[in-house]
Amino acid sequence: MNSVVSEKKFIQERLGIPYENLSQSYLRAETQLSNLSTYSFYLQRGQVASPLVTEQLLELNDQFVLTSIRVSLRWIDPSTTGAPTATEQLSAQQYLYADPTVFTSNSANAAAIYGGSLSFTIDRKQFLPAFPVNAFYRVPTTQSGAFLKTAGTTGTPAATFTGNTGTNGYENGLFGFYVSEPTLIDGRQTIDISLNLGAAVTIAAIGTDPMVYATFETRGYLVVNSKS
Repeated sequence: MNSVVSEKKFIQERLGIPYENLSQSYLRAETQLSNLSTYSFYLQRGQVASPLVTEQLLELNDQFVLTSIRVSLRWIDPSTTGAPTATEQLSAQQYLYADPTVFTSNSANAAAIYGGSLSFTIDRKQFLPAFPVNAFYRVPTTQSGAFLKTAGTTGTPAATFTGNTGTNGYENGLFGFYVSEPTLIDGRQTIDISLNLGAAVTIAAIGTDPMVYATFETRGYLVVNSKS
């Protein structure tokens, strides 16, 4: 049986949500990393005054059943002073490790998140007291810069090399996601999600380039206007 069909039937039986009301979807929240020991992710639209273009937040009257979660990194060096443009946000790659060809200087310390933990509290009840962020760590089979770049062209080949080329592989559509017990949340609950490092780590300074973000993403099923 298709895994989506199985999940939806299980959710219908356990949570009482009609099968036909469950739509495959996702939520995504971003937090900019600086020099703190703890960072928060805000999944609900009502908690974020100006969401980033990359965020997908839960509306006040909606419910969401999460079935898998992931924490990843993004690195952006804006072309102009100030916040990245919408295009720069949307085109910034998600990293499942602190790629040393990109994360250099202080931003290399972004690797520290994989030594930390994720906590998830719903209506003051601990859903995940301390889940290891290392569970989301992935180094793809092919890494950036894995191939040599020649000095020649297809018309005039050359045996000399000028550097490296190639981007990180992305193994499958659920790369880096960790399966979770189906859990129901809604836009009106008190939801606290924290990335806890245990110590202050200097990754980047707010207001300077480049900028480093941590991304919390969950896949699952959306139930629209269930609380209206």
